[in-house]
Parts: sequence; C-alpha cells; structure tokens
Amino acid sequence: MPPITYDLEPTNFQFVDPKTGQRQIPFGEYLFQRVLDAGTNSIFGVPGDFNLPLLEYLYEPQLVKQGLRWIGNCNELNAAYAADGYSRYSNKIGCLITTYGVGELSAMNGIAGAFAEGCKVLHIVGVARSADSRCKEFSQRNLHHLVPQLHDANFKGPNHKVYYDMVKDRVCCSAEYLEDINLACDQVDKVIRDIYKFSKPGYIFVPADFVNLTVPVTNLLNTPSITLQDCIEPAPASVVKDLTSMILEAVYNSTTPAIVGDVLTDRYGANDLLNELIKITGMWNFSTVSGKTIIDESNPTYMGLYNGEEGPTVVKNRFMECDLVLHFGVEINEVNSGHYTTQYKPGCQLIEFHPTYIRFSIPGTTKQEIFKDVHFLPILKEILQTIDATKLNKQYPPNVKAFRTAELEFHHDPNAKIVTQTFIQNKFCDYINPGDVIVCETGSVQFAMRDLVFPSQVKYISQGFFLSIGMALPAALGVGIAMQDFPDAHLNGKLSSKPRLILLEGDGAAQMTIQELTSFIRFDVPVEIVLWNNNGYTIERAILGPTRSYNDVMPWDWTKLFAAFGDFGSKSTTNTIVETPDEFTQKMTELKEGKKQTSIELLEVKLETLDYPKQLKHMVESAKVKKVGAMKI
Repeated sequence: MPPITYDLEPTNFQFVDPKTGQRQIPFGEYLFQRVLDAGTNSIFGVPGDFNLPLLEYLYEPQLVKQGLRWIGNCNELNAAYAADGYSRYSNKIGCLITTYGVGELSAMNGIAGAFAEGCKVLHIVGVARSADSRCKEFSQRNLHHLVPQLHDANFKGPNHKVYYDMVKDRVCCSAEYLEDINLACDQVDKVIRDIYKFSKPGYIFVPADFVNLTVPVTNLLNTPSITLQDCIEPAPASVVKDLTSMILEAVYNSTTPAIVGDVLTDRYGANDLLNELIKITGMWNFSTVSGKTIIDESNPTYMGLYNGEEGPTVVKNRFMECDLVLHFGVEINEVNSGHYTTQYKPGCQLIEFHPTYIRFSIPGTTKQEIFKDVHFLPILKEILQTIDATKLNKQYPPNVKAFRTAELEFHHDPNAKIVTQTFIQNKFCDYINPGDVIVCETGSVQFAMRDLVFPSQVKYISQGFFLSIGMALPAALGVGIAMQDFPDAHLNGKLSSKPRLILLEGDGAAQMTIQELTSFIRFDVPVEIVLWNNNGYTIERAILGPTRSYNDVMPWDWTKLFAAFGDFGSKSTTNTIVETPDEFTQKMTELKEGKKQTSIELLEVKLETLDYPKQLKHMVESAKVKKVGAMKI
C-alpha cells in the first residue's frame, strides 16, 4: 500500500446526482454548515495532519459570509477550555477541531470538565482515511498518533478506534465514528441534537478523505437550523398541566416559599423565565455555587448563596425558614451541596426541577414522588402562564431585607498597607458595573467571590465543580470570542456602560495555560486580567503543606509577558503592579469608569502567600486532608 496522502484543496463545486437529480455538496462544507445552523460561528482548535483537509473548508466563501471563522489556539487543551467558555457565555455549542490521538487526548481534560459541568461542546476529530481503513492490510498497521497493542505489537495491529472507545459513554453524551458517507449527514445531525438535548459534549470522528466526498443537501433543506429549543422533548401536555397544578397547589399553601436557581437553569436557557417568576411572586430566592448569577442578585428578595454548612450563617438561617423549596435546574454534587450538608426546615416540601425528572419529596423522610422523562423547561413556562400571584400566602419573618455583601462582615484593617482577601471581599463589588462578565479561576479567590452580591445582569463564569486549575484563562478567551459573535447576549435590558470581560486569575493556575494570552492579542479580545500573585498554589496550601515546595511555583515578571506574546510595541496592552489597597482602589476606579487606554489590561495584585478567604477555610474543614501514619493491621 502506498503511503497516506491527502487532497488538500476543497472541491469548490456543487454536484447533482445524475440518478436522483439531487443537489450535493462536499461533506466538509456540510459539516461546517451544520455548525453554523446550530448557532455557532467560531471554531477553536489546532491543525494536524488528519484534520487539514477539513480545515480547508473553513475558507469557503459561502461559509465565511455567514460568519464562520477559525480561532487557532496554542494547544488542544486550551482549545477545549475555550470552547467550554464559548458555550457558557452564548449557551450555544462551543466547537473545537483536533487531530487523531495526540490532539484529542490533549483536549480530553477540557472535554471532561465540560461533561462534568453540563457544557455544550462539539469535538470534531480528524482521523485516518476511510479508504485506508477498509484495506485488509491497514488493520495490521501501527499508524502514527496511535498507541500500539500492549503485547505482540509487532504482530498485531492496534485498535484504530481506541480513542473513540475511550470517550464514548464516558466523557460525552454522543459519539459517531463516520465510516459510511451515506450515513454521515444524519450522524452529524444526531450528535448536534444530542449535545443540545443533554447539554454535554459530543464527538464526531471524521476520516480525512470524507471531507471531499459529496453528500445530499436534503437535511439542510428540511431542517435549516438546529436550536436548543428544537432538541428539548416536552412531556405530553396533560402531564405538564397536571404537574403544574400540583406545584401551584404547594406554592399557594406555603407561607415561606423559596426558589433556588441552579446551574442547569442556565444551560437550558431558562434564566429570564426564572427571574420573571421571582419578579411576579416576590418569593425569597437563593443561588448555588454552580448557579451563581443565574438569579439577578440585585432583586429585592434575593437571600444569598446557600451552600449548606459552608455558607454564611445568615443565609442558612433564612433558608431554614422556608417550608417549600422550588429547586430549578438542580445539580447535586459535593461542592454544590457544601459537602452534602444541605439541610431543610423540618417538614419542608422540596420540588426539584431537572431536565429528566420532576421530584416531590419531604427531606429527611422516605416520602417522595418522581415523574421521570419530564423536562423542567415546559413546566416552568406553564407555571409562568398560569400562576395567580393573588393566591400566594406569603408570611415571611418581618424586617428581613434582601441579602447584601455587608452582612458577611469581612473585618478588614483600614490601616493595612497590603492587599488582603478581606479587603478584596469588601471592595470588589465596587469595581463591577451592571452587565459585566466575570470569569474566575479555580483558586483561593474563587471562594472569596461566591458569597458577594453582584450588580444586576452580571454574568459570573467559573468551573465550580470539576475545578481544573488553569481552565479560566483560555475559557475567558472563548467567552470573549462569544461576546464578539453574540454582543450583549447575556443582557435582558439596556445598560449605561458597555459590558467588560474581567478575568480573575491566580499566578499558579496561570502558569498552566499562560501561552493563550497571545490569542487575546491575536483576536483583539478586550479583557481586564486581575492576576492575584500569592506565590504559588495557595488553595492547595490551605488543604495541606502550606510551606512545602510542592506548592511553590517559579516567580515570573508578569508585566513583561505581553511583549513576548506579540504586543511588541505595547500598543494593545497595559501592565500594572498593585501592592497596596490605595493602588488597587485607584486602579479599580479607573477601570470601572472606562479610563483605560488599551484593550487588554493586566493588574498584578500582590497578596500574602498564606492569606485565605474564610469560605476556603470552611471548605477545608469539611473535607480535611490530613497526613496520617502507616495503618497497622
């Protein structure tokens, strides 16, 4: 068999099948048209030998005219993080393209994080030519980018679909390895629909020679778009009405009802609906760690972020007053539940709204009723259409006002000469404008942020459960690209100032994915980067080894990075070192008022190495990792 070669140029024509008279186009064009039809404009990734023929179709004039563009990343892991961020902001599909094996494996951690946190990501992988794989000899070939057999690799060929086997039913909701061009279009459409249906990543493995083969345009004509709403399968109307009646009966009988806004509310595009329900009813409302800013935290009945025993006492006390909890977009995990310390008022009725079920229960008892295969979105819409606010019987404790940051009582020494976590918690909200977009890294400051009450229409993005250090920087790139593609998509009203993209980054985490800073310059993504320099992995120091060398990182001169990464004349970037509270306050005021001179601003804020926010201390006590001696048997 001759060595593998590729036809790198697209076919650039439309073909009419002489037998059927049906118009056909190259499959590469079909695939990208389907990405556009699903609402996605920008595609992240890294070129590689097996995906190069596909990447050529990015430049087809009819696709470019619709807004398709390539966002090349520094590595595949960063591309996956960026696609995740793109989806988190836009609530559409973040798409990345990698090559066989070496590329897709590099991206897998980012895909796993998207899976764990319910983000819609399409991973397209270029694989070996189908023409080759159908040859008898091919099965015995140890193809480059593949791992060989553990035993007798010189006599037994590898599993050419080993990476497909790794991800299918593990870190994705849908995976299709294309092997028959006659089925390929339907397989592509299925993966896209599944991504929207399950709000999880999906994979399409594309043979290098498939991209120039022609396919019919039937699907494009019959279904010109694929949206999130198209992919939600509602329960029968009678079931929706019956469940809505049960829910409203509970609401009308409650004297202290509460609404909890959780992460899946956002993933299924229900934020505005939930906030409208809060506005109509005036019910007390709480957010979760993963659901922060899904509920407008400036609303007059916002009672704070409830996180079990790891949250503020004042919030816990208010939550424990509630005799009915409507938990929308529920996601149960260790972090979101405060290490499973969630408690309810005795006798409280809990109604959980999930994409696959509605559950009625009395926590602490065996009493429950689950209605499966019912998506919460049609139920929420029906509640809004039928609720009668005059029938509410609210009798909340008197003199309880909306929760505000000041109630957290962060005790900061006003004479301190250094920036501390308590100073940040006291002052940070003054720096935020309504409608700003905040991307927060996994780290100590992530814990400092979560209980703060942000202004109206702020969108807060953080990997609150999977907690992969280094994710936020490339994710912020994806968010910024999405803000270019879908300006003000997170807003539901006009603002007096333009939304800013703000990245809260740690020095240790940044060193993991730092090269993607260059892409902010390359693709002209405005961003304010607040880099908290606390000399290494402070979040890990809080858990174990506060002075151990394994929690140290090499000190960098952060303010010189942009010069190395492409802004040679400092035309696009500004760098500032902040060491005192006064310097931080002054710089915050400048940025808040829009006085910056460049599109990319880096603030290196010096912090003490062992300065932890109290929320992090509470978490550590709940999940203590201790050094123990050898166990005696």
